[in-house]
Amino acid sequence: MKLTCVLIIAVLCLTVCQLITADYLRDKQKYRSVRLRDGMLNFKGSRQCADLGEECYTRFCCPGLRCKDLQVPTCLLA
Repeated sequence: MKLTCVLIIAVLCLTVCQLITADYLRDKQKYRSVRLRDGMLNFKGSRQCADLGEECYTRFCCPGLRCKDLQVPTCLLA
């Protein structure tokens, strides 16, 4: 009987702790540093190749694109 009461009280305490923590963290950002890092990796200036319609006189075009010299060298479909 005592063991059952102790287990019930322990489960209630753990549940209350989780509810308090969930309420406190509701407005907090989770894994903010990972999202910032991923955003920097996908930033337009950090890519190694130029995408469709981008200028290609300082960078190579991404795979499947070819640099065409119109008025300004631009990456177009091959």
